[in-house]
Amino acid sequence: MAQTAPTSGRSGSRILTNILTIIVVAAIVGVLVWTLKPTPEPVTGPSDPSFGFDKTSDKLQVGFVLVGPTSDWGFNYQHNQGRLAMEARLRDKVHTVVAENIPETAEVERVMQRMVDEGAELIYATSYGYLDSALRVAEKNPNVTFMHCLGGKQAANLGTYSSNMWEVAYVSGVVAAMTSKDNPKFGFVAGHPVPPILWILNAFTLGAQSINADISVDTIFTNSWYNPAAETEAVNSLANQGVGCVYILVDSGIAGVQAAERAGIYSLSQNADLSSFAPKGWITGSVWGWANLYEDVTRSVIDKTWKSGHIGGGLKEGYTELAPFGPAVSGDTQERARELIAKISAGELNVFAGPIYDADGKERVAAGETMSLTEILSFDWGVKGVSGIPSQ
Repeated sequence: MAQTAPTSGRSGSRILTNILTIIVVAAIVGVLVWTLKPTPEPVTGPSDPSFGFDKTSDKLQVGFVLVGPTSDWGFNYQHNQGRLAMEARLRDKVHTVVAENIPETAEVERVMQRMVDEGAELIYATSYGYLDSALRVAEKNPNVTFMHCLGGKQAANLGTYSSNMWEVAYVSGVVAAMTSKDNPKFGFVAGHPVPPILWILNAFTLGAQSINADISVDTIFTNSWYNPAAETEAVNSLANQGVGCVYILVDSGIAGVQAAERAGIYSLSQNADLSSFAPKGWITGSVWGWANLYEDVTRSVIDKTWKSGHIGGGLKEGYTELAPFGPAVSGDTQERARELIAKISAGELNVFAGPIYDADGKERVAAGETMSLTEILSFDWGVKGVSGIPSQ
């Protein structure tokens, strides 16, 4: 039987090829059309929620900006407690708003400007790293009053404030030395080597050395206001080096005092009473008393008596206080602490009275002299016995 050419098969193949070609071309054209279409305008997301200021109210509208959460049981917690107490005392005259977890970046500048735009008349910028941003926002808004915590620069409508924490830190050092009397090696864990840290470190050391001149303080900086892992590692490192007592100075000292408790060494901290986190090794600590300061400053704005400058105070003014004592602190030691607090409050004891030598043995404050407030607020060196401060 003779073979016939498979014309129908070839024809079917050509038809299939043509169909596929049409599909591919159509797809390419579709892509080109989509690509060449004008880009639609981005969808506008929801605006930032209102802070809740009331421009129509007769009450002074006050904003607080915090670098961390109000629940940190430390630096930010204490600022918020001061805010709440101040508002309760001045409840008929002020309305306050708080912004938490605002980083020390351009974000804080944006937040403060938003507060102003929504009606804030007084803004407390509570973190050390907020200063430059606060100065820029203050310059743009001359009718708003700004207060920056721990800063060293002022403007016409921006003042600075702090508590004389060096007073209570000195007392803490005395208590620590009397409690940890068999071990002259102390440790100190802090966030950054900036003046507000150094004035605490130096006062604590001088207080301890007033009991035992051989006490040394090895310092570790975590370069963060809040890093529990780094703080724990630093405490463990100091414990392994043989320190018997460690002072924790970060936004929240919980991780540090807990690490000290596990290591079997004494602990102190700043910002709040952390005795419940170290029931055996807790000695005492330094606590901010922001309520009185915030009330005083806010009243001056209300009364129109506020002036730019630095506002501070210590034990006498109730701007700072000593934390509760731990079980290891003897009755005699507690009585000594109370006597020192009374002397400091009465102006009979200046914790930065000479002679004071730095870590290199150079005399910085001569006998019979005392450091000025400006010198204290700009501390950039460590006293004799302190190690670990990086070169400035």
